[in-house]
Amino acid sequence: MAFGCEFCYKESVDNLYQIREISTLSFNERVLQEAEDERNPLLERLKFLGIFSSNMDEFFKVRVASIRRRIEMGKRGMPVLLEVVTRKSRELDERFRNAYKTITAALAEGGIKILNEHDIESQPSDVIAWLQDFFHAEVLPALVPIILNKTQPFPSLVDGALYFAVRMTGKKTRYAILEIPGGISRFVLLPNGHIMYVDDVIRYSLNEIFYIFEYDRIEAFEFKISRDAELDMDNDFSEGYIRKMERSLQKRKGGRPVRLVYDAGMPPSLLELLLRELKISKDDPLIAGGRYHNMRDLMRFPGKLPDFLFPRMDHVKHPVLDRDRTPMFDLLRKGDLLITYPYQEFDHLIRLLREAAIDPRVQSIAMTLYRAAPHSQVVNALVNAARNGKKVAVSIELQARFDEQNNIWISERLREAGATVAYGVPPMKVHAKLLHIQREDMAIAGLSTGNFNEITGHIYVDSLLLTSDERLIREVQDVLGMLLDPSKTRVLRPPKFKHLLVSPINSRKSIMKFLSREQEKGTDGYVFIKTNHLTDTKIIKKIVEAADAGVQMDLVVRTTYAMLPHPNIRAISILDRFLEHQRIYIFGRGDDRLVFMSSADLMERNLDWRVEVAFPVFDPVLKGQVCDMMNLQIADNVKARVLDETQSNPYVGDRSGKRRAQYDTYRYLGKLFPGK
Repeated sequence: MAFGCEFCYKESVDNLYQIREISTLSFNERVLQEAEDERNPLLERLKFLGIFSSNMDEFFKVRVASIRRRIEMGKRGMPVLLEVVTRKSRELDERFRNAYKTITAALAEGGIKILNEHDIESQPSDVIAWLQDFFHAEVLPALVPIILNKTQPFPSLVDGALYFAVRMTGKKTRYAILEIPGGISRFVLLPNGHIMYVDDVIRYSLNEIFYIFEYDRIEAFEFKISRDAELDMDNDFSEGYIRKMERSLQKRKGGRPVRLVYDAGMPPSLLELLLRELKISKDDPLIAGGRYHNMRDLMRFPGKLPDFLFPRMDHVKHPVLDRDRTPMFDLLRKGDLLITYPYQEFDHLIRLLREAAIDPRVQSIAMTLYRAAPHSQVVNALVNAARNGKKVAVSIELQARFDEQNNIWISERLREAGATVAYGVPPMKVHAKLLHIQREDMAIAGLSTGNFNEITGHIYVDSLLLTSDERLIREVQDVLGMLLDPSKTRVLRPPKFKHLLVSPINSRKSIMKFLSREQEKGTDGYVFIKTNHLTDTKIIKKIVEAADAGVQMDLVVRTTYAMLPHPNIRAISILDRFLEHQRIYIFGRGDDRLVFMSSADLMERNLDWRVEVAFPVFDPVLKGQVCDMMNLQIADNVKARVLDETQSNPYVGDRSGKRRAQYDTYRYLGKLFPGK
């Protein structure tokens, strides 16, 4: 689906914002393509529908809310952009519903049937009795129906929660709002193996909730709202940072609605009531959808038939770390180690932290945390280290969107254990992923492209470099020193970095220098960039200049891409069973090539307004491995899409190819283990 030419990639700064929003929607379409792709197993396709739904929720809460704010500021072109985004979102929602219908029908044929409230009476009596008991024991106690009347204010509705608008008709028409409780599993597994949405369990039992009223008919229509997720925080940090963040999170709960998604069967009078009470106009994004919303829950759908899932991919053995249980400090004395997960185990990082926590010679551990898992094993290891008398210092980013509250809890837990907790350099976000462990006899550093998070470590493709190289150790210490020592953030002259690319200090300047180096080589020059987002106008201009000079370029951009096609630039996006999350920059070929891995996307915010770190890969063997893996990305002709001018997402080739980057990478890393 081409996204039209309302903005069609005119090369201007004024147009960049529009391009970004359209490009983000185009990425979400690629997710939807995976749900539509019949080459994928059925339950995996259902999971992609859940990912698409989650992405669209965030898109409206963040991106569309930003468009609305720009409209209020009088920015030109924004009303048209809002109209385009709304129209495309509706088109994608229609495709979503068609895909859901196709997938669930195929699942039913395969033995996984989803029942609704109308199917219950045809079920065996023991199933009906079980369902009634389940409703009274598990669901009814959590329900809080609110009857609407003119004497009571309209209830405050929570962003992203699911609600029923209930209509009771008879001699008198009554309306009620009923929140579908989020603390209960969305899917109910019946005794006969069939599945129901808890939504339909409630629909089936409406008379058990509203029996005190007289009515001839009762109906429930599902809806939800998305609210502006922007945190309203000024730059006065005299107030405690955590207190300020908690107050802002409370304000977010009542943020302005930016989208209403509702059951298309909702009566017009009921819809009008909701729009009036929520202060939403018909010009706002209104999505008339199906009877179920919050479909992100499909990511946790209970069906587990192996034939409907991707083939199992056990972690491949790391060529060094899985050979024996030698302490990792001893292994790092011999050279750098590169871990690429989820192909290799993320647990190697947990192992390192646990070893450090109990090693009597370890003196201190310092690291950054941006997004940590709930019940994080990383945090557990840090708490254990602090309790073992190590000096533990952590820079936690409280502004990590939608993880703010979790990060507040983590910071409190670490403080209780005796760790030092800092909050970086607000208002800038700290997005760098760094670790430093000091032992009496040596130090090691960890530099990662992704979060220190064992949950995302199983589904995001990222790389972690562990090193005892003094060139990197010193500079990692300097970055962490800036983040953990508030006095150093006020120094007017920041440290000089010779090896690391540190935003906002030297990243932009260094990348421009490396691009210029390749530009001077002309047709002998080469640049490879893998990133999630490529939208920075100055970087883009330099890339185009280098390409005009004959430099060959390969760009692998996962999400937002703001460039026009160029004969010397091959630009693709790969979407498959894992989320591509590494950022890799390669400048040149052969022995003089420079290979960097990074936490930073190529956006203005990452280069100028965040703390980010790109790090060189010095070890020639590891450098070769990184380049080999990136060559597999370039060769993908199964899951790669061409990034064209209209964001139409055509697959590379005719879809009959055999080169699938993620599976090829899995096999490549597996062969590195001795004896393979």
